[in-house]
Amino acid sequence: MALTRAPESHSPQKRSGQSTHRDTSGIALFLVMAAISVLSILVTEFTYVAQVSQTIAFDALDQVKVHYLAKSAYKLSLLRLKAFQTVKDLVGGGKGGGGIPAVPRQVLDKIWSFPIFYPFPTNVPGMTSNEKSTIEAFQKSSGLDGKFSSTISSESGKYNLNMILAPYAPKAQPSPAASAQNPPTPAASPSPAPTFNPDDARNSLSDYITQLLNQKFEADPDFANEYRDLRVEDLVDNIVGWADRSYERRNSSGNESVAFKRAPFYSMSELRMIPLVSDEIYDILAPGLTVSTTPGINVNTMNEFTLRALVPDLTKEEVTEFFKYRDSEEEDNTFKKEEDFFKYLADHTGAFKSPQAIDRFKESLTKRNIRVVVDESLFKITVQAQVNQSVRLIEAWVTLGTPKKGDSQTQTDQQSPAPSGSSGDPATKVPQDMSPKADSGLKVTFMRIL
Repeated sequence: MALTRAPESHSPQKRSGQSTHRDTSGIALFLVMAAISVLSILVTEFTYVAQVSQTIAFDALDQVKVHYLAKSAYKLSLLRLKAFQTVKDLVGGGKGGGGIPAVPRQVLDKIWSFPIFYPFPTNVPGMTSNEKSTIEAFQKSSGLDGKFSSTISSESGKYNLNMILAPYAPKAQPSPAASAQNPPTPAASPSPAPTFNPDDARNSLSDYITQLLNQKFEADPDFANEYRDLRVEDLVDNIVGWADRSYERRNSSGNESVAFKRAPFYSMSELRMIPLVSDEIYDILAPGLTVSTTPGINVNTMNEFTLRALVPDLTKEEVTEFFKYRDSEEEDNTFKKEEDFFKYLADHTGAFKSPQAIDRFKESLTKRNIRVVVDESLFKITVQAQVNQSVRLIEAWVTLGTPKKGDSQTQTDQQSPAPSGSSGDPATKVPQDMSPKADSGLKVTFMRIL
């Protein structure tokens, strides 16, 4: 009988070991891949957070840089106004005159009116290569990052929105010469107050706004087509209704999204809340209007639209001739006193040939709440600075006054009066930073930083 070998059967223990080995290898590979994925996410997240933190830090640094850059430009503007005030007083232009003949008013006004840009441009025609290299070397050594622009504008050359209100009537100030010739006496009766006509004041504002809009209509046909249905009467009605609480609006719907203020304008931005004043309309009106308490309209700095609103009887040729005469570079034709302006109208315009016409014009100015001035005392400083993507805007309204005598800064070695019970030792001296400050004659009435 032949013996046959039975086929070998796989051991259960061996099959189980091989399956366990394969299962363990798959789990390890999965764990390794999961760990790599988690580490990749963590590294990406850490990198992103580090980049964001770095960007925030650099942005914060740029914000600090641009703030102090704008502040430096603002102080430079104040210095220019102080220099203008000092030079004007030095040459005798601070008492209503235009200074000595050797220093024309146009030259004096350049101290504050000329805009300043940094970095200084080196592509100015006529500039020599030596001057260019000097400017470039200065800018490189200055270490200032970014750029800024600084401009100073005359506020009295603009039309004041608050002139439609009787309490804001400019008060006439007698000249020193007139005061010396006619000193006030106790028995003298006060002169009658000027008569203010609110309708004339509103019509004057309407004429001014019409001049501004008409120029835009002529220059931009698309704008004229978009606002062809705009009625200036309705626009002025809303502006007056916003500021004058005694005025009853003709076109009041009672459904305005913003309640009317019924008080004088405090800021030009209030115009944006008035119906019919869109962003485009605001951009047209704002540059030619002001809400500052100006002494009057400065005929030496006013523009064409202000002149047309001030003297609506002038022809186009007479307006052109006026600015050609006033802004002449050959001679100083700026008006030194108010009567010079009226004399010019009498000598060079057809509507004011007779003295009676000039008298009627002066009376109309009083009714419209307008006073003519020839000297500038209220300025607006506009500074815009930029460092990389950070921008800072400073706007300040500065009034030029007369420095008070006797307010000079206390000397550091001057000892203050010792208080009661004090021995008067050096410790009782007034610290330098607490001593009375000198009056600069510049008063910042309003400032905002954006």
